[in-house]
Amino acid sequence: MRRRIDRLRLSNSKLSRYVDLDDLTAAQSRRYLVERIDRHKRIETHAMLYVDLDDFKTVNDTYGHEVGDSLLIKVTDSMVATCRPGDFVARLGGDEFCVFLKGCDLERAEQVAHRFLQAVVGANVEVAGRRVIGTASIGVCELRPDQGMEDALNVADAALYEAKSKGKNQILAADHEVVRRMRQKQSRPSAEEVGAALENGEITYFVQPIFDLEQDRIEGVEALIRWVKLDGEILLPGDFLDLMADGYKRGVRPPLEEANQAAIGFSELDPPIYCGWNISSKFLNNTVQPGTDVGWLKALLNGLPLEMTVFEIVESTVIDNPEATKTLINALRSKGVRIALDDFGIGMSNLERLLEYPIDILKIDRSFVQSPTRESREGIMRGLVEMSKTMGFEIVAEGIETQGQLDLVRAAGITHAQGYFFGQTRES
Repeated sequence: MRRRIDRLRLSNSKLSRYVDLDDLTAAQSRRYLVERIDRHKRIETHAMLYVDLDDFKTVNDTYGHEVGDSLLIKVTDSMVATCRPGDFVARLGGDEFCVFLKGCDLERAEQVAHRFLQAVVGANVEVAGRRVIGTASIGVCELRPDQGMEDALNVADAALYEAKSKGKNQILAADHEVVRRMRQKQSRPSAEEVGAALENGEITYFVQPIFDLEQDRIEGVEALIRWVKLDGEILLPGDFLDLMADGYKRGVRPPLEEANQAAIGFSELDPPIYCGWNISSKFLNNTVQPGTDVGWLKALLNGLPLEMTVFEIVESTVIDNPEATKTLINALRSKGVRIALDDFGIGMSNLERLLEYPIDILKIDRSFVQSPTRESREGIMRGLVEMSKTMGFEIVAEGIETQGQLDLVRAAGITHAQGYFFGQTRES
C-alpha cells in the first residue's frame, strides 16, 4: 500500500508539472497563471506585462511553423532569463505571453518592461544564413490584491492594443486614462441597443453652420449624427457609429429619411443652404464596393437638389479604403454632388491626396487655428489658399471658438469657417 501511495504521488506530481507548463516553450501555462493569481491570497500589489510578438504570422507564413516555434522557444528562454526571483513567464497562447512581476508598482513595471522588450529583440533563429528577429508590443498593468486575473489581463490588453496602434515595438502602461477608455469601451451599447434606438427615433442629426465670411451669412450646415437617449443623455458617434455600420448588412440603417427631409428643408430656404454629411471609414467599407448598388445614397438623395449636397470624406477613410473612396467620389461627382476632404492637417495629411482625389472643399482641422504657433500655421494656411485658387477648391476652417482664431483665418485669406464661435450645434 505504501509503494502504491508513493507511485500515485509521483504520478500526480508529474501530471501537475505537465499541466502547469506550456508543452512547446516550457513557460508556465495559463492554468498556472490562474492558480497563482486567483487562488492564492495576495496582500501586496504586483504587476503584469502582456507581451505580444509583432507580425508573428508573417514569420510562420514566410519561413514555416517550425521556424516560428523555434523563435517562440528562443523568446521564452530569453524572457525567463530576464526574470527576477519571484517573477515568471506564462504563455497565454499563440504568440502571447504574460510576465508576472512580483511586488512591482506600475512605474517600476514600465521600466522593467524595457528589459523584456530587449530580451525579445535579442532572441532570434537562423534560417539559410539569415537571422529571423522578432519585436514585441507590451501592455503594462498593476495587479491589486483585490483584482482578478481576467480583469488585470483586460487592462493590460487595452494598453497593448494602444501600444500596437502607436506603431508596434512599443511599451505602454495602463494609467488612469487607458483604464478609463477601456471601461468606457466596455460600457458601450450593444448592436441590439443601437438597432432599438434607431427604431425608436433616438438617433438623429444635429447641425453646425458653415459661414461665408465675405457675405456674412450661413452658406451651409454640417449634419452631425447623435444618439439622444430617453433620459436626455446625448451620445457622440464614437459610442455607436461603428456598431451601426457593422449592422448595415443585417438591415440596420441610419435615419436616412429624416436626414433627407432635413436637407431638403435647408435647400428650400432663401437663399438656399447646402447640407454636408460625414462618411465614416467603417460605413464606407461596409456599404460601398465596386460594381454594387449603393442603396443608402438613393434614400438620402431622394428629391434633394444635388448641387446643395456635400459629402465629407475623412482623411483616414481615404487611407483605409482607397478603392471604395474613389468609387464613391466618382459616383457622387457624376451626379453633381460636391466632395469635401475633412480633418485635413492631422495624422498622415499629404498634399498628394489633393491631386489624387478630386475635391470641391478642403476642411482644415481645428488644430491649425487652435495651435499656439500662430505664425507657422498662418503661413501654411496662406499656402493652401494659393493652392486652392489654382486647383479650384474652397477652404473651410473648422473649430473657430474665439475672435482671435477668426482673425487668424481671415488674415490667411480663408473665407469660410465653422465652429462654436458662430453658435452652438442645433438639432435638425
